[in-house]
Amino acid sequence: MVLAVWAFVSLLHWQPWSYALLIGLTAIFALYSGQLMSASIPAPATNDSTDPPPFTVSLLIPARNEAAVLDRLVTSIFASDYPAAQFEVWLIDDGSEDETPQQLEQLIAQFPDLKVLHRPTSSGGKSGALNAVFPKTIGEIIGIFDADAQLDPCTLRRAVAPFHQAQVGAVQLRKKLLNAKISSLTQCQQWEQSFDASLQGQRMMAGGWVELRGNGTFIRRQSLEQCGGWNEDTLTDDLDLGFRLYLQGFKVVYLSNTFVYEEGVTNWRQFWQQRCRWAEGGYQRYLDYFGQLLRLRGNAAIDLWMFLILQFLLPIGLLADSAWCLVTAQLPLLWPLQLVLGIILTVQMGRGLIKFEAQRGWELLNSMGWGLLYMAHWIPVMLVTVLSLCIVRQSLVWHPVKHG
Repeated sequence: MVLAVWAFVSLLHWQPWSYALLIGLTAIFALYSGQLMSASIPAPATNDSTDPPPFTVSLLIPARNEAAVLDRLVTSIFASDYPAAQFEVWLIDDGSEDETPQQLEQLIAQFPDLKVLHRPTSSGGKSGALNAVFPKTIGEIIGIFDADAQLDPCTLRRAVAPFHQAQVGAVQLRKKLLNAKISSLTQCQQWEQSFDASLQGQRMMAGGWVELRGNGTFIRRQSLEQCGGWNEDTLTDDLDLGFRLYLQGFKVVYLSNTFVYEEGVTNWRQFWQQRCRWAEGGYQRYLDYFGQLLRLRGNAAIDLWMFLILQFLLPIGLLADSAWCLVTAQLPLLWPLQLVLGIILTVQMGRGLIKFEAQRGWELLNSMGWGLLYMAHWIPVMLVTVLSLCIVRQSLVWHPVKHG
């Protein structure tokens, strides 16, 4: 793939007529981007009715060395206004080496309905833990939360509402950071979440793809069974499962008015490891399902290939483009694609800050400036990740983030 991107960029510099290909591609992406950013998002229904919900729900929490945060999550779940007889909570102790087992004993004493599965050793990552407990669950809807999550009482009731539509296979909640105010790094991560929420909502309404985010994900049991459960040979189980759901014909709904709280990464080392894992998993899903993705048509296909090119391939192309500029003294040629990406980033960052952070005036402009500068970290992340994959095989190494 890297060689193909570099060959395309070389063709642009070597044969001027090939520039028409880039302009044509940019025109398609620009038209779709206009449709994406102009799509009208209706006010979501809150479904705060006191009527008994029609679905049973199984909530799954994989935990490895998470003693510091489990009490907060479990307490918030059992404070839910969802009928207690219609949901169950499974906590998977995935080979923990800290005080997690002892913490679970205390939680079971406090919440007798809490169910626990102990795995002596961890295998298959998060996907392995989820696959291990799935056969024991009874819910029509499966909810997945990270151990550092926290819920509002109304979260479960609102999360299952879209499943009244038979074609809905999964629902993703908006994420908010519990520790957004403790540093500039976590504040920027919160702005990124607001940007992502705005973009996900627009993609959904434009007929594009909604990506699962792992924490705060709800999946219809039948859809999950049809997809074969979670893939244990991937770094990002959420991104992988989202692809398989779409390829099976299911719809994914993004709920911007219902959110799950989580902790942002607090140090740069863990931040870099997290982003490289996300980038590697993002590349991996395209490689794993490339043949099936070629069969897509319409806005779903344009959306998929646009974000593959702008998010994953453009940083690689910039290397070749810069090299040719140095050798031939020509001007850069990939600027049309960079322009499309820049417009999307700017518009959706502004929308996210206005809608979800309630920012206006100078505060909005200042946050947009810092937020867009922060988003530039994805360029070195993408470059390092893809070049490392060219040298060594996919690492499939999951670096856990310390919570609490």
